This record gives sequence, C-alpha cells and structure tokens, in this order.
Amino acid sequence: MTETFTTSPTRDSTTSRIAFSWLLKLRWGAVICQLLIILIAGLVFAIDIPLPILLAVIFFQICSNFYFHHLKNKQAAIRPLIFGLIMAWDIVQLTVLIYFSGGPMNPFTFIYLVHVALGAILMGQRWAWGLNLLAITCYALLFLLPPAPDFNQGLVAASAVPPCFADSGMGLHLQGMWAAFTLTAMFIVFFVSRIGKAIEGHQQTLSSLEKERQRSEKMAALATLAAGAAHEFSTPLSTIAIAAGEMTHHLDEAGSDPELREDAALIGKEVKKCRDILRQLAADAGEHLGESFVIVTPADFLDKVVREFKNETGREISFELDPDTGPILIPLQSWLRAVKGLLKNALDACPGGNIHGRLFSDREYLAFIVADEGPGMNQEETARAAEPFFTTKEPGKGLGLGLFLARTLAERFGGDLLIESTPGRGTEVTFRVKLARIAP
Repeated sequence: MTETFTTSPTRDSTTSRIAFSWLLKLRWGAVICQLLIILIAGLVFAIDIPLPILLAVIFFQICSNFYFHHLKNKQAAIRPLIFGLIMAWDIVQLTVLIYFSGGPMNPFTFIYLVHVALGAILMGQRWAWGLNLLAITCYALLFLLPPAPDFNQGLVAASAVPPCFADSGMGLHLQGMWAAFTLTAMFIVFFVSRIGKAIEGHQQTLSSLEKERQRSEKMAALATLAAGAAHEFSTPLSTIAIAAGEMTHHLDEAGSDPELREDAALIGKEVKKCRDILRQLAADAGEHLGESFVIVTPADFLDKVVREFKNETGREISFELDPDTGPILIPLQSWLRAVKGLLKNALDACPGGNIHGRLFSDREYLAFIVADEGPGMNQEETARAAEPFFTTKEPGKGLGLGLFLARTLAERFGGDLLIESTPGRGTEVTFRVKLARIAP
C-alpha cells in the first residue's frame, strides 16, 4: 500500500512541506506493513506466494521513497502532472501485489479506496475521477486475468474457472464486492470533491474578508494620522497666518518694498494651502464624512471634473462619454477627488504627453478610464501601486494615497480599481463601480 502527496495551488508552502513529510512516514509504514504481511503469509499460513515478484515491487517503492526524501530535502515542487502519474503508478503497483497474492479473493482489495480518497482530497476533479476510473478498472482486471502462474495452492485452488466467475456463492460474493467498491468509490470522489470545493470557496471568502479587515485598519490608521496632523498643525498654522497677516498690514502701511509684501502674501497663501491639504486628507481618510448623495448626470459630473482639474493644474483635458449612460446617485465631492486624483497621477507620469479619459457603462458597471503615455510601471510596481503610501514619484511629490483611496471608494460601491501598465508604453487605470449601487 502506498500513498502520495502533491502541492495544491491553494496550499501555502509551509503546509505542503508538513503534509509531504507525514506522507513519507506513511509510505515507509506501508512498506513495513507489506513486508510483515508477506512474512506472515509465508511462515504462519504457509501460503505459496511468488516472493521475488512481490519483493521487487516493494523494492521499487523503497527506491521511490528515497527519491521523494531527496526532493523534500531540496524543497523541490512536484507538478500536478508528475504527482498524478505517481498516484496512478501506485494503483498499478497495488494491483500487481494483489494479483500475485490471491487476486480478487485477497481481502486487501479495499486498499484501493485509500488511493481513491487521496486523489479526491489532493487532486483536481479531473485527476480524481481519472484515478477513480483507473482503480475500478484495475480491480476489474483481477477478475478477467487468469490466476497467477504457479499459484495453485493456498487461497486459490486449481480450477479451470477462476473462483470469482464460478457458479457459486463465492463468485457472486466477489462480484458483488467489486460492484460495491465501484459505487463507494464514486460516492467518495463526488462528495469529497464537492466538500473540498466548498471549503476552498470558504477559505477564499475568509481571505477576502481578512484583506478587507486589513484595509479597514489602514483606513482607520490613516484617519487617526490625519486627525492628529490636523490637530498638531492647526495651532502653528494659525500663528503663522496671523503673523503673515499682520506683516502684510504693516508693510502696506509703511509702503515697504513690493517684493516683501508679495513674500508676506505668499506665506499667507501657502498657509491656506496647507490647511486645505490637511482638510482634504482628513476627508479622504474619513470616507465620506457623512457627505450626502446627489443625483447628477455623467456629463455634468465630467464637466465639473474637467473644470476643477483645469483650475488646479492649468491643464485642459477632455473625456469621451458614452451617451447611453443615465443619471447616477453619488457622494459628489468624494468622487470628484477620486477621479481628479487619477488625472493628477497621469499628469505627473507624463507632464508633456497626452492623457486620455473615457466614461462608459455596460449592463453591470460604470467605468472611468484614465490612460497616459508615460514611462509606465513594471509588474511589481503595478501590483503594489494601490497600496497605501507606495509611490513611484520623487520624494515630496506625493504620499502614495491617491490610488489606494480611489480603490477603497470603488470597492464600497461594489467595484474595483484595475491597473494595467507596460514599461515605456504608459499606464491605464479603470475606476469602476456597480450600476446597481449608484442607481437613483
């Protein structure tokens, strides 16, 4: 009896190594049990068995165990194809052992179920059903093949007709065992595969919930950071604003150098900008901050986006609009910040290049697409682009929160943020939400 193990895509490497280690122990246990059975059958029950053939099969199993130990020490992965072939070969080996030790009259034919169950648990459905069919076929071959050569004593008596086909109660009993085995094996594969699929789906759900929990914790941390920053900076910013205002007033009265008056006015302007940045950061981190939902048409929304983007950056941009898109119910300011953030990222990526915008809808989603012709990102940067505080910009050019906040907003409306980028060919970002969540 042998068992085999393979790494599944849903298993982590640690779990796979632990399971593989225990598998090798089981295989060695199987070899020891087989040797004990042969020893007891020959010495205790004086059953005539072809010892060289059985020992050759067991020797092959021992060699395969040493090979698997070698793979384990190298931490090499076993591909599903190789693993499936090994399991199939184990079934064939078991068939050889049973054939030369009694055929279908051997009481250990039930061990086929071990291979069937392992295939259903560890392999995909196709491999599981394939191994199940192989086990059923090999069991059936035990009925069709003639008795093993020189095996006319012990469990099998010399006869022109094998006992399993003899017109007797024993023949019917053995055939019934094969039929029962076939039904049991099919039930095992069917239900174990279904249970495994359900468990895998449950694990994926738990993984998604864990990711959502981590994002919520990051949002809470960001909100705390923003609130703390706003609190800590409010007093010195107010002091600077008051001092800058008094300085401007005295300079105006004294008729001082215009450049000094411009510098004082600039200080006041920059202080106001700092306050706006802190307020916007707090608003983003705090989701919508109780912002009310309003009904707008996509055309009106895009007009507002284009107008505010031009006022803030001095850059004109046009959006391609799907005319079939109807009105939407949204928190306007949150969506404006998200879409403008995507546009500003594209502008930073290619200050002198083209930026393409498009809004369209299908039966399920409303999507905003922003594409640039900048340097693009590699695969690792693309995968991490929406993580909080990750940025490819130069220091001081951004906090790395724009894509993270846009993705968080999209997910709260049943959508997601898709990023496609190719080095040297630009980046395309799709902000999409479910129409059912924004239907007025």
